[in-house]
Amino acid sequence: MQSIGTFKERENDFLCSIFYGKWPNIFILWYDEPKKPEDMVAFFRKHPFLFNILCWVIYIQFVYIYNLPKIDHVDYFHIIGLCFLYAIVFYSNFFLFKFIENRKTNLGTVILMIASVFLILAALGYLAVYNVFPLFGIRLYYEGVPFTISLYLRNILSPYIKYASYAIILYFVLKWFADLAYKRRMEKAHYEMEREKFEYEQAFLRAQVNPHFLHNTLNFIYTEALALSKSLAESIYLLSIMMRYSLDNAIKGKQLVPVHKELEYLEIYLEINRRRFGGGKQFHYEFNGDPYLHSIPPLSFITLVENAFKYGDLSDPMYPLQIKIAVDRNRIYFYCTNKKRGAGKLDTSANHIGLKNVERRLKGAFRERATMTRTEEDNTYTVELFIDFLDNPK
Repeated sequence: MQSIGTFKERENDFLCSIFYGKWPNIFILWYDEPKKPEDMVAFFRKHPFLFNILCWVIYIQFVYIYNLPKIDHVDYFHIIGLCFLYAIVFYSNFFLFKFIENRKTNLGTVILMIASVFLILAALGYLAVYNVFPLFGIRLYYEGVPFTISLYLRNILSPYIKYASYAIILYFVLKWFADLAYKRRMEKAHYEMEREKFEYEQAFLRAQVNPHFLHNTLNFIYTEALALSKSLAESIYLLSIMMRYSLDNAIKGKQLVPVHKELEYLEIYLEINRRRFGGGKQFHYEFNGDPYLHSIPPLSFITLVENAFKYGDLSDPMYPLQIKIAVDRNRIYFYCTNKKRGAGKLDTSANHIGLKNVERRLKGAFRERATMTRTEEDNTYTVELFIDFLDNPK
């Protein structure tokens, strides 16, 4: 016998789950019992099939009470039988209209489909009314009145049109709510993007140093350092180049920069770390191809490498940081792997561009042509970036 957990994990679909939900199995009712009004709303959103059942139960009571003063003897089970047929008409037309709108069929096909569904439901209704319901003591016809097809079709046409109209009206109401919800989600996403952009701009403004002052100061320090140490002066010069590249891209807001500029920036970064740590940091850099063929979002490569320096263990000669970049006419390939230090988390702080930001900018620039994968094993962490210029989805 399956456990309760198994039933909760394997829920069956039912006609798009009646307005895009899932069929709830009986065990869910015991664990998701609503306790507050807001819980009730959330519960029925999660289980729309139950909501539809509840609506029909309420509607059956309404029809029963409505007919009490009009008919001498109202049989409750007769009302249930009628509402069962009405429900079939209602949902058949609801999903028929959804199918028609999604397929964008022509008018002739639409008329043929509507007529076909009416005739099919009329035939099923005949079987139910004259053959199935009487087995349960439910008689929805007058005994002794001769049956004719024309009279039968005239009798069912009016309620058919009524409940088919209800289905179409409900479809448009639900569609309107769905469009409204989608619009609100898009507005929220746009607001979040604008807020994030504003936060980045504010963070940059708070941290911004006048570029000309910074460059002039570094040049002054470089000139003074030449008299003391050529190696120190060269390190200051390399730092000034890095600062100029970073600030220029931030201020001008460039979307793409040539790959060779990114490689120059990355090589300077590696050289500064080589001078800074000497043999304390083990890393290997390899480039193949033509760096003048393509452009990428600025500071893409360096962000991936910075995370390796920040979170990786680069002190083990057996596990050096390995950086491999290949560029040809059809692709850009970046590979970076390092030994993990501790839990090795990703850099997503607000003070850095961050891996997620890089991935988002790559997707914005190249859409599906750009893929970035992260592989975490017991001792190593690997990031691979692949941009395929042969695959140009529209």
